[in-house]
Amino acid sequence: MVTQALAWLRRIGFDYSCFMIYSTPLTEAAPGTRAKLPPNYRIAELATVDLDRSPHPEMRDCLSYIGTDALIYGVFSSEGVLVCAQCIWFGDRYRKVRFWPLAAGEAVSMHMISVAAERRKGLATCLKQESAERMRKRGFTRLYSRIWWTNHASRRVSERAGWNHVGTVLEVKLPGRRQPLHFVRRQHTAPAFVETMTATTGSGSPR
Repeated sequence: MVTQALAWLRRIGFDYSCFMIYSTPLTEAAPGTRAKLPPNYRIAELATVDLDRSPHPEMRDCLSYIGTDALIYGVFSSEGVLVCAQCIWFGDRYRKVRFWPLAAGEAVSMHMISVAAERRKGLATCLKQESAERMRKRGFTRLYSRIWWTNHASRRVSERAGWNHVGTVLEVKLPGRRQPLHFVRRQHTAPAFVETMTATTGSGSPR
C-alpha cells in the first residue's frame, strides 16, 4: 500500500529522500573490539584502476564517487579480487550535496557496497573501522555516514563498527516547487552546531 501510494505521488511530482546519519569521532584510536578480516583478505586505498578492472559491476559503479576531495577504500579477497568498497567525500566535492553540515576536518561516507557472495563475513564492519583509523591518521577529526532509512543491514554495520546514530535528514520535493524542502533533525549525541530541526531549501542529494 505504501509503495503504491509513493509511486502515485511521484507521478504527480512528489518525491522524497530520507537518510539516517551515523557518526564517529576521530580524535583518538577507536576503542573497543576490532572486527577481523577473513584470512588473506586485505584493506587498501583504491585508485581508479582498482575499480575499473573489477569483475563486479557494483564495484565499477563506485567510479562515479572517485575524484578530487574523495577517498575510496576497499577490501580485496584472498584471490586479490575487490569485493567491498567505501566512498568518502569532503571539501568541495561534498559541498555539492551538503545534506548534513560539516565542520573543518570532517568527512562523509557517501556509499558502501559489498559483493553479494561476500556478505555476512564482516567485511563492511572491518572496512568501516579501518577506514576511520586511516582517516584519523590523515588528520580528519570526525566521520559521518548517510544510510537510507530502510537499509537496516547498513545501519547494523555502522552500529557494530562503533558509530552512533546522530540524526536524520529528510528532503521533500513538492509539485511545482523547484527546490526541495530540507529537514535536519539531530539526536542528543550530535555535535551542538547542528540545529534540532530546520526547514530550508537546498540541493537534492543522491541516494
